[in-house]
Amino acid sequence: MVTAKPQIAKRIKEAREWKGLSQVAMAKRLGIARQTYLDLETGKTEPRITVLLSIAALTERPVSWFMAEESTHATERCQSDMQPLLSLYRQLPEPLRSQLLASHIGQLKACLDYLHHHQPDEAACE
Repeated sequence: MVTAKPQIAKRIKEAREWKGLSQVAMAKRLGIARQTYLDLETGKTEPRITVLLSIAALTERPVSWFMAEESTHATERCQSDMQPLLSLYRQLPEPLRSQLLASHIGQLKACLDYLHHHQPDEAACE
């Protein structure tokens, strides 16, 4: 799979903006010059894998997300909506996290079952 520099650059910028960081703050956290970071965001240069791994960690995005082909707007919106929830779950200690996840999964399944029986199919996150 060949990934174009513009795609990776676009995703780097989206991830930084989603995290609410400025270009200067991102460059500082990565330990690189602001211009070097700007070159990554504009697609002038491709990031080294170590830099991409750092960007993924800082923005809480999987590395594959930066290289994936464009997905539907609904899927991207769903993934973006889920990030704050995942971040909160990660902060919980075990076994509380597992107990809450099991409870919430049960609640969500009950909601989906109800919706499937009482409402027409609507676009869901997939």
